[in-house]
Amino acid sequence: MVWHAERRTGLVLAAIAAALAVSPAASARSHAAAASACPSCGHNLIQNPGAETGKGANGDTVVTVPDWKQTAGFTAALYSWSGGDLSAKTPGPKDRGKNYFYGGPSSAQSTGTQVIAVAPGGISSGTVDYALSGWLGGFDSQADYAVLRLTFEDASGKAIATTQIGPVTETQRKGASELLYRSDTGTVPAATEQIKVELIMVRKSGSDDDGLADNLSLVLTST
Repeated sequence: MVWHAERRTGLVLAAIAAALAVSPAASARSHAAAASACPSCGHNLIQNPGAETGKGANGDTVVTVPDWKQTAGFTAALYSWSGGDLSAKTPGPKDRGKNYFYGGPSSAQSTGTQVIAVAPGGISSGTVDYALSGWLGGFDSQADYAVLRLTFEDASGKAIATTQIGPVTETQRKGASELLYRSDTGTVPAATEQIKVELIMVRKSGSDDDGLADNLSLVLTST
């Protein structure tokens, strides 16, 4: 009788061990299948989303911001720049890094643009969602602002739909220099082949374009 009980116990333990051995492999296959179904899903599609790649300006000058097509004074500035709009202590993201996006000197409007090719698979099902977010703001009591805009485009580059976050107004900032978090979610149009990302900085007063931004994100999720 004892032998039978031990044998049954052994069989149960063996079954549990087998299940545990198979489970990680099954989980890995599940993740691989999900990635294969939507290769563009699950990670931030914006390159250099916090202006950390490249050297930030330590003065009112324009520097190259890698991965972004720049117009007018669009640039990146150091939080440590003593004469800059933001510092390491101004309200904004905790994981802010060393740089932030800055509209730039002597610009009425400046832009940084990326065009992201969407990997084949997933999008055409019409069941892929997007999550757009970023920290946007401006300087002091000036009304300059930043907008982060998405344009969903077909294979020929024709616009299908647009969405944006921002602007953060001077009133919303209560006249303080800071970045506020903004986000938007929705469904990616089924005909999307590429997504244009535009960070638009607009000057409303003063001589410089004090539209500001940091920590931008665009993540797709298959539903």
